[in-house]
Amino acid sequence: MKRTCGLLFGLCSLLQSLYAGAICEYKIQQAQDGLNAYEQKASKDPAKLQEARDDLARLLEHCDDTEVLAEVAEYITYTKSQLTSANIALAQAKESSDKSAIHQATLAQKIAHRQYIAARQEELRLKDLLKPKP
Repeated sequence: MKRTCGLLFGLCSLLQSLYAGAICEYKIQQAQDGLNAYEQKASKDPAKLQEARDDLARLLEHCDDTEVLAEVAEYITYTKSQLTSANIALAQAKESSDKSAIHQATLAQKIAHRQYIAARQEELRLKDLLKPKP
């Protein structure tokens, strides 16, 4: 059964890649690799396994490069907003001179900054996939 599902998803991936753009091909491959890795784990959460299968099926059913880029742009806007809020909170904590508050705000700011950078890197990675290959 597991082998049949893997072959079916593989065939669907191949068919989808014929119609999908470069970004969708990348996302489908990521989802397939993630599902395969999760299936190899000794202890699996059945709900998470089903979620991974559903995510892959959703991508195979419908994926549009422009929609993926729009989602990434939306996430970048969100992370930038989070970073701005974290910077404001850090400035307020520094004004209060409360060492604990400064420490917490610094950690929150570092996390927000890393999330923003990761989102921007993902955007660049996806845009690179759209560039014609020499």
